[in-house]
Amino acid sequence: MPFNRSNHSILGEIRPRFQLKIPMEPEKALAHVADKLYHDKTVSGERSDQLIFLKTPTWDRHYWSPEMTVRIEIEEYTDYTTVACLVGPRQAVWAMWAFIYTSILLVTVFGGIFGLVQYNEDGSSPWIWVIPIGIVLLSSAFIASKVGQRKGRDQMLHLVSFIYHSLNEVTEVDRLKRS
Repeated sequence: MPFNRSNHSILGEIRPRFQLKIPMEPEKALAHVADKLYHDKTVSGERSDQLIFLKTPTWDRHYWSPEMTVRIEIEEYTDYTTVACLVGPRQAVWAMWAFIYTSILLVTVFGGIFGLVQYNEDGSSPWIWVIPIGIVLLSSAFIASKVGQRKGRDQMLHLVSFIYHSLNEVTEVDRLKRS
């Protein structure tokens, strides 16, 4: 899902982001979205200074459910308010998958180097099998994360729709095209 990128890959984005612009004071926009959040039971979340964290309600949440961070502020040298949105997995899920990728990569690299050195010295090494096994495990982890991202797609689109329609009720909303 390319959202706002002109150079997106066919594999998609890990944490899609997009920006909106509105001709409204940030505090009023934040207050309106927070009020809509309070009244809409299909989205849960909380407000903090210039940020709003949107989540799927607990009754509809699963392991792959996304969260959205919305930052509303006036950027320097512009005459409009920018609404920057970042969609991604929950922090615990994000940290776990980062740990999985890092662990597999470290074992593959160091085990592979050890296996290659041992192979150069002795002519054979069982450690050399770490390289293809690591590649298969990395590919499997990537495919599993993409399947999970696809499972949370409808919830992500609902969060995007919520922020867009909440702001569109009170002011004109335009997409910012940035590369």
